[in-house]
Amino acid sequence: MPPLCESCFDHVDKLNQQVSVMRKEIKNLRQMLENAVKSHRKYMTSLLSAVSNVSQGDNQPPYQQQSLSEKTEMAPNVSLEQGTIQTVPIGYIRSCFSAKNGTPRQPTVCGHSRATLCIQPSVFNNPDQALMGLEQFSHVWVIFLFHKNGHLSYKPKVKPPRLNGQRVGLYSTRTPHRPNALGLTLARVDKIVGDTVHLSGIDMIDGTPVLDIKPYISDYDSPLSRPGAEPYQMDVGQLETAAAPQDES
Repeated sequence: MPPLCESCFDHVDKLNQQVSVMRKEIKNLRQMLENAVKSHRKYMTSLLSAVSNVSQGDNQPPYQQQSLSEKTEMAPNVSLEQGTIQTVPIGYIRSCFSAKNGTPRQPTVCGHSRATLCIQPSVFNNPDQALMGLEQFSHVWVIFLFHKNGHLSYKPKVKPPRLNGQRVGLYSTRTPHRPNALGLTLARVDKIVGDTVHLSGIDMIDGTPVLDIKPYISDYDSPLSRPGAEPYQMDVGQLETAAAPQDES
């Protein structure tokens, strides 16, 4: 093999310089893209809040209405004060249940059911950091959306299956058909691997959007741990079964 000439070395050096410049450009483009995504998300949140406030203000007298620019500036604070927020799923359930039919009405019905929740990188740049310390708890509250309701209608009184046709108030039941289709499940934490929580004893179907998770703390969440409660210890599964009626559809 003939030795490389001096011009070949020069050519290699130029290529290395070009590669270095390209890497810097790619890094800059990535940073610009991340900043653009953050700005777009912030703008859309403000815009949706402003539109919501405008629709609410249409029913007010003219002297009580504000200009769109004023509402846009005040949108985030006003929306929170009025109870209007834009929900963003922190992740989606990957469950052993693929459809509503066959999914247990309550997590205690099927303690061996399994699911995973992977925290979305769009919520946190380092989602695994948001889960630090959660492994110290045996259970978590999972707040989710009933995304398979099929319709958004709801009534003040319903017929839960457990009462054999008797009508009761919606808020004395766990029907998924509610003004705000929010669900709440107490699930066991099996393990946490990176940005993923492995759960068991769940009643959510595959693809369920999760809005939040909170640790179960018996000192705060269990009525039996409060002053004056009877000196009787009950585990999480027994407490949920005793204190909560079965979910209704």
